[in-house]
Amino acid sequence: MKLTHMMGALLASVSLGAALVVATPTTEAQASTKMSLASFPTKFQGTWYYYQNGHYNQFNIEAQKTSYRNFYGKKWQTGHSAVKVANLKKDLGGVKKGKDNTLIFMSKGWLVDQSWWEHSSDSAFGEVGTESYKIITRQYKGQPIKSLYIYAMWDAGNGEAHLQHYYTTKGQAKAFNPTGGTEDFTD
Repeated sequence: MKLTHMMGALLASVSLGAALVVATPTTEAQASTKMSLASFPTKFQGTWYYYQNGHYNQFNIEAQKTSYRNFYGKKWQTGHSAVKVANLKKDLGGVKKGKDNTLIFMSKGWLVDQSWWEHSSDSAFGEVGTESYKIITRQYKGQPIKSLYIYAMWDAGNGEAHLQHYYTTKGQAKAFNPTGGTEDFTD
C-alpha cells in the first residue's frame, strides 16, 4: 500500500514537472522583440495650433496618422505620415519600402515620433531626427488647459533642438506667443 502511495506521489510530481516544462516558455521565446506603438495615445490626438510670424501652423494627430500645415518662407507647406509598427531593435536606415512611415515609442517619459529611414536600434529621446511630445498643463485666463509640448531635434549642423507649445485653439496659440516668434522656450 505504501509503495502504491509512493508511486502515485512520484507519478504526480513527474507529471506536474512535465506540465510546468511544457507550460513555461523558454528564455529565447520570452525575449520577444520590442515593437513600436501601433497608434497614438488618445490624449495626444486632435488638432493643435502654433502661432508664428502672423500665421497659424496646424498639426493634426490621428490614431494612425499625423499631418501638418505650416507657413514657411512665403508659402504653405503640407505633409502627412502614416504610423506603422516596426521592430525598435532594428536599424531601418536602408529601407526602401515604407521609408516615409513614422514609428512612435516611449523614451524618458516622452512620446517619440521618428521616420523609419532615420531609425536606428539605439534611437531615443533627443536623438537627431526625432520629434518628442508631452502633454502639459498651462494656465490660460485662470483655467488649466492642455498643451502639446514638442521637442524637435533636427539635423542642422550638429543637431539643433526646437521647443514649441501647440494648443487646441488659435486664440490660445496667439495668447502664449503674441509676438509670433519661431521658438517658445518656456515650460
